[in-house]
Amino acid sequence: MGNKHKKPEGGGGKWLLTFNDMVTLLLTFFVLILSLSKLDASKLAEASRSVRSTFKLSEYGTKADVKIFTPFVILMRNRALIFERDKRKLARDINEAAKMFAYLEESAMDVKVIKEGVSVVLGENLLFKTGMAEIEERNRPALNALCSILQKTDCRIKVNGHTDNVLINNEQFPSNWELSTARAVSVVKYFISEGGILPERLSAAGYADSKPLLPDVSDHNRELNRRVEVILTLKKGKGLGDWGIEGLRN
Repeated sequence: MGNKHKKPEGGGGKWLLTFNDMVTLLLTFFVLILSLSKLDASKLAEASRSVRSTFKLSEYGTKADVKIFTPFVILMRNRALIFERDKRKLARDINEAAKMFAYLEESAMDVKVIKEGVSVVLGENLLFKTGMAEIEERNRPALNALCSILQKTDCRIKVNGHTDNVLINNEQFPSNWELSTARAVSVVKYFISEGGILPERLSAAGYADSKPLLPDVSDHNRELNRRVEVILTLKKGKGLGDWGIEGLRN
């Protein structure tokens, strides 16, 4: 009679062990899915078989295609497409602006799409006299045309100065390092003062003859190596907040 109201041992909580095991397995499964940066069909099928076997579900249901995080995949693909489209458009615009300077040699301005954005190579004859770092008055229209395009973008602008391997040593420029840096700084200052471009978008660097386009073995090659390269780094696409759902469809 004294044991009539005694509670059963365990308090009915043994089911929690099974429940915890199931939750742990589900968590592991979702972590595995999230870790798959690419949707590998074979890996996904293997993971599916493992889960079905664990929960003894292999004899139930039928096979079906599984699509995971499709909106995320679409977003990343569209961001990449937007980035490539913007790079090509910027390069086309600069090339169109360069057509007005057809009187210059073909090597005067070279525009190409690169991984981070667009590279604009300005030959020495488009900007400076040999051995000088002051932009010539007669060639300023070329920079003005470039400035008019850059004003419409929000890209980062890095200006790199390059020389050939002919040594310079005078009071103003003790070496090619000072000359290449001074030329890059001159272009940056022009972008700010005449182009109205915000200083925080700009940077300058000089590389002397350390990064030649061609071996310095001829006058022609040396002429091509004396250059200023303007690297335009674009933002890599825009997010959902900027483009909305319509942005993903276009």
